[in-house]
Amino acid sequence: MFGGDLTARTDLMISLGFPDHDIAAAIAAHQNASMGRAILAVYRSAAQPAMAEAGRKLNSAAAQPGLALLPTDDSFNEADDTRRAADRAGARIEELEGLGHWWMVQDPHRSADALNRFWGTLD
Repeated sequence: MFGGDLTARTDLMISLGFPDHDIAAAIAAHQNASMGRAILAVYRSAAQPAMAEAGRKLNSAAAQPGLALLPTDDSFNEADDTRRAADRAGARIEELEGLGHWWMVQDPHRSADALNRFWGTLD
């Protein structure tokens, strides 16, 4: 995923739905083998039995305030799964209507507002 030259990496990000070519190119400029290894380590850490254990701990997460961002057009995540997990953890859900997986780039102001609203509720 992080192989090829800058143009290839930028084109891949755009093909995955990244909304802005210039920002995609700026991010792609920093994609390298180290980043690839780090991402794979995160994904691999989510394998079983780690995910089952994390699921068992969701109920105890309700002791802390939580926020689940739910971009409604995210093709990489299932909205129902996010809702169930947020409910079990006692987390507030903030829907980002019309935004996808790259919500923070698609509409940075609305995204920041959602985060700031949540942070504003914390002590």
